[in-house]
Amino acid sequence: MAAIQTVRCQKCGHENRPGAKFCAHCGSPLPRPEDLPKPPPSDAAPPTPVVPEEAKEAAKKIWDIVKTVVTVGGRTAWLELTNPEPALEGTLTERLKVESVTMPKESAFWITVVAGIVLLVFALTGRWLLPFLATVAFLVLSWLKWRRPYFSALSWTNLGGLLSKQVPSWNLKVRTDKGEVQVVAYGDASGDEPQIGDRVQVWGIFDDKAQTRLRAWKVQAMDATGKPKGQPFTFPRLFPLVPTLFFLSLFMFVLSLLASIR
Repeated sequence: MAAIQTVRCQKCGHENRPGAKFCAHCGSPLPRPEDLPKPPPSDAAPPTPVVPEEAKEAAKKIWDIVKTVVTVGGRTAWLELTNPEPALEGTLTERLKVESVTMPKESAFWITVVAGIVLLVFALTGRWLLPFLATVAFLVLSWLKWRRPYFSALSWTNLGGLLSKQVPSWNLKVRTDKGEVQVVAYGDASGDEPQIGDRVQVWGIFDDKAQTRLRAWKVQAMDATGKPKGQPFTFPRLFPLVPTLFFLSLFMFVLSLLASIR
């Protein structure tokens, strides 16, 4: 049997029969059905959940990390290609020029060529996902300051080492606060040659994690006050692979977006 809904007296709490106007216990007037509070409709929209402070804080931290990666990674990649910092500073202790050596193979050159072709195919067909993912990946690696592998401007004439081109080579030793560093540079040089005993700044990329071997592309002699002395001694420029691929992927991503709009 269904339960009979009674009317509770708001004064004494006695349960009265349905439809009664006065309490059978104390005689007080009973509330009318229309005066009773109505339950909310079942199809009403659920209340908006309140985001906990922990979730807000976590979202803010994630956003800060994303901004840092984009800002620092993009700026690092740009500076690596346009205005890199010197790799080391010290005193030149030895200098030897070899007139003709075999140009070393630079696999990063072929990685750049193959990556450029693949990204171009995706970009021209309007498939933006791969160029986008590549841009993000190389942006993060640029933020982590990955510089190896690398290739030089000589790769374009030497086809990355396939032609076994003979080039001149300079072998230097530079004494720094951390020890002696072997420095090598390939290709025709221009500018003022540094002399043994000169304080020098060297631009290049280290070939090992211990930073004992450096492939250089610019050497600048310094005077006693620490200012540049004469013209820098330069060789064909080195290009780190990761920043190069970042800007290549970014260009292809923009191109793929334009192709998908058409």
